[in-house]
Amino acid sequence: MSDDAARQRAGHDSWTKPWAVAEVFAGAGSVAHGFARAAGFEVAYLNDIDEYARRTYQANYGTTVRYDLVDVRSVTGQVIKDAADGRPVAGLLGCPPCQGWSAAGQRAANDPRNLLLDDFFRLVAEIKPLFFVMENVPSVADRAELAVAMAALAPDYRTWHGVLNAASYGLPQSRQRTIVIGYHKDTEVQPTPPPPTHGGSRLIWDYRTERLVEPTVERLDALLGAAPRFGAPKHKQYSMREHYGDGLGGLPPFVTVGEAIRDLAPDFAGRLSAYAKRLSTPRSMPRNHHAWGHGPSLVDRMAMVKEGRRPPIEATNNRRYYSQAYARLHRRGLARTITTNFHNPGCGRFLHYQLHRSLTVREAARLQGFRDDFFFIDHHGWQERIVGNAFPPLWAEVIARHVSDQLHAVLAG
Repeated sequence: MSDDAARQRAGHDSWTKPWAVAEVFAGAGSVAHGFARAAGFEVAYLNDIDEYARRTYQANYGTTVRYDLVDVRSVTGQVIKDAADGRPVAGLLGCPPCQGWSAAGQRAANDPRNLLLDDFFRLVAEIKPLFFVMENVPSVADRAELAVAMAALAPDYRTWHGVLNAASYGLPQSRQRTIVIGYHKDTEVQPTPPPPTHGGSRLIWDYRTERLVEPTVERLDALLGAAPRFGAPKHKQYSMREHYGDGLGGLPPFVTVGEAIRDLAPDFAGRLSAYAKRLSTPRSMPRNHHAWGHGPSLVDRMAMVKEGRRPPIEATNNRRYYSQAYARLHRRGLARTITTNFHNPGCGRFLHYQLHRSLTVREAARLQGFRDDFFFIDHHGWQERIVGNAFPPLWAEVIARHVSDQLHAVLAG
């Protein structure tokens, strides 16, 4: 479905102005098009330095939207306003590179990419949009750099920031991210986090205890693999518990790995899950669903790992790795964070729950919330990077609906 058709279905054709959004560090444009699809905004401008990301975007959406392949430090607010071509820029979106602060990286304080956070907020100050939404790794929530940026914006913006989990919003993946939402003070609206949409009481696989358990507020952090707060006591975690004020039971159940990818098996003959229906296309088999070329020895070792379990020592050539390495997914569990190395079972819990291989690009894209009609081009390694770096499109849609609902009176006025 095109963004125009989705916009009409969403019922947001009541906007009296052609409100535009811009996304910097855009990658495949998943956030901007989430706002277009779910809330009726028009994508006016995109930016990144990754040529392959732009090529992937344009292969899917065409070249109508201006997509500048330049360092964000050379992008100005006027550039974005010019790209909007008279349309008011309602929102600025962005996911600055996180490798300098990521738990999966070296967490180098002097990584030059850390400074790009400032450029996002520089553009907010130059454009003065009605709202902005920024995403980054969990540890950014506690960084002094973010606190300084929020203080600088305080005269003009009301803000909320915190660490949320994609699984609580309908993704079959436990993916924690810092989310920052700001509304211009002229809107007279205080931003809040989007309320969780999923939880439920259906049994789900707990990778920590390796058994099926009922989700409860008390078990939530363990089920979602809540990350520890760096520099804080061990028991301090980035928790979703506070966001489930009424508990989990009244919500739809968490979406599981099996519900997300089981229909991609060539011999699948059952009914599509609601999640798969939302993402699938009439095509018999979507693109980018090809197994990686694992060697025979690795395949033999994969076969030793049972569903939902950690590997026996024999499966890792008698070496000790961190707890998720060479571990297998469970069809009734959540995936762990999809990274840019999901082809390598030694880099995380990326083994298919049944087959002796790691996830395909399409399976990982399903877990990330990409629709099957969005395709990835050229080399498999480049495809993997685009998938792993992306902000989940379906999660972007949840945030878009929340923002547009909170600002509806302003946008429709």
